[in-house]
Amino acid sequence: MRAFVALAVLPPALEQVESLAGQLSDTVPGVRWAPLETAHITLHFFGQISDQRVACAVQALEPVFAGQPPIQLRLSGLGAFPSETRPRVLWCGVDGDTDSLRALGGRCSSTLASAGFAVDRRPFHPHCTLGRPSGLWAESARERWIEAASQHQSTDDFTANVAVLYESLTGPMGARHLPRITLPLRG
Repeated sequence: MRAFVALAVLPPALEQVESLAGQLSDTVPGVRWAPLETAHITLHFFGQISDQRVACAVQALEPVFAGQPPIQLRLSGLGAFPSETRPRVLWCGVDGDTDSLRALGGRCSSTLASAGFAVDRRPFHPHCTLGRPSGLWAESARERWIEAASQHQSTDDFTANVAVLYESLTGPMGARHLPRITLPLRG
């Protein structure tokens, strides 16, 4: 399966980011919007992985999440990777206790590396993916996105208290993310 592990975005922020995406989809054309009923903040992307390796990853990560207290977060600010001028991913940023979030991301990476998984060496940039521009994105769409980004406010705080191993199913309409294994933050 194609898999990743992430913190689930929970109410009240979940409803607020879904509402934001609905507003954006009405004003910013040419975007394949992400399935925000499973909005999340990715900690590690595995890519294609066997069921046996999933079990190994979960076994390695369980103590990391069990030792982590829940984290107070909110979604704040809009941006794009790799840049506003050449966007491939449109995202909502993360605010709140980002020091704890970054430390958790680091522990996930080091634990998975010790268990023999390849890890991304780029700096961790916590975000919630909202969508991806389709093909050649019109200048007018990019301008509407930049205008929306300049006006976006934060969601309410939410308590990130569960990590989820998601299966990512890709298709012509974009990706769907199916929660497969839940790992509570207990700290």
